[in-house]
Amino acid sequence: MRQKDTVELIRVDMPDHTTGAFDVKIESDDGGSHIVIYIDDHANSQDILGIFSERFSDHRIIIMLAPKGSIH
Repeated sequence: MRQKDTVELIRVDMPDHTTGAFDVKIESDDGGSHIVIYIDDHANSQDILGIFSERFSDHRIIIMLAPKGSIH
């Protein structure tokens, strides 16, 4: 599955996993491209990472904990 399609599926499912603001982006580093899920409600971060990493195991997924109010 393409990363763009995976990002859209994550965006659709995220309201079920957090009550806070979130964003999902494709980014890259020295290890290649990956999907970053930005969340400002840190309570469920490990659960979110586990759920989406298992569901989309063909992609590298990273959770970025953002300060409250910084995601628009």
